[in-house]
Amino acid sequence: SVVAHVGGNALGSMFVGTIAEGIVALILVGMWAGCLPVVMDPSYGLGQMYVGKSAYGAETADYQATISNANLYFTAWGCGVCALTVLAMYVRERLGGGVTGGGMGYTAKWYLLMLASVVVIIESMRFKKDVCAIEGGTEDVTCARNTYGLITGCIGLAISFFISLFSSLGKDSALITTASSFLMAALYTVCAGLLTFENGPATYVGNHYFSAWAGFFISFAVFGSVLKEFLGVGGQQTTTSSGVDDVEMNNI
Repeated sequence: SVVAHVGGNALGSMFVGTIAEGIVALILVGMWAGCLPVVMDPSYGLGQMYVGKSAYGAETADYQATISNANLYFTAWGCGVCALTVLAMYVRERLGGGVTGGGMGYTAKWYLLMLASVVVIIESMRFKKDVCAIEGGTEDVTCARNTYGLITGCIGLAISFFISLFSSLGKDSALITTASSFLMAALYTVCAGLLTFENGPATYVGNHYFSAWAGFFISFAVFGSVLKEFLGVGGQQTTTSSGVDDVEMNNI
């Protein structure tokens, strides 16, 4: 076990942070970006499938996508999220590693929020096309809630893309990041409520459901982190106090 531990650390130091890691991470993200839409398409029935929520004989079938193969569903998403996280950390280290911007601790969360927003957009568009477009597919209120989810996903994608880009470059603004994260937290709070309760289009467990709640939790996680840094609570105080101690010790 000692040999394996030492050998693993040696190999890790030769690979982590290098161009090879970036290329591998980019290839993996590209592969999963092409694989996930196929696996998660309910019309194929691989990771998800459509089911009628309403009782037999009702005026509307109220179709929704739900998980059909849990093993395939969760392992596919797990691999995709891990690949995106590694790529986000690599980009941050290579492009902004020497800059202590406000986004040092939460760049990966912005990438994950961008991923959640993309999934919300895809699932909302798919629901609008496959369910709302057919007669008796679902109720009008459900389609209206789905439209709100689509708008929220588009806003979340635009904001998270630009914030994660500037954060990776170490050029993010604490004020803009705090305001943006608060806006996303507010939007996804309403989005998760409208999409996953009562007449929402994502009351069954699936991509639509998980992406709405992922946007909710990640946006609040980002907001809490940036608010803490914006107010100067935690990390900066610790650094300042440790710096004073070092000066005093040097003077002694």
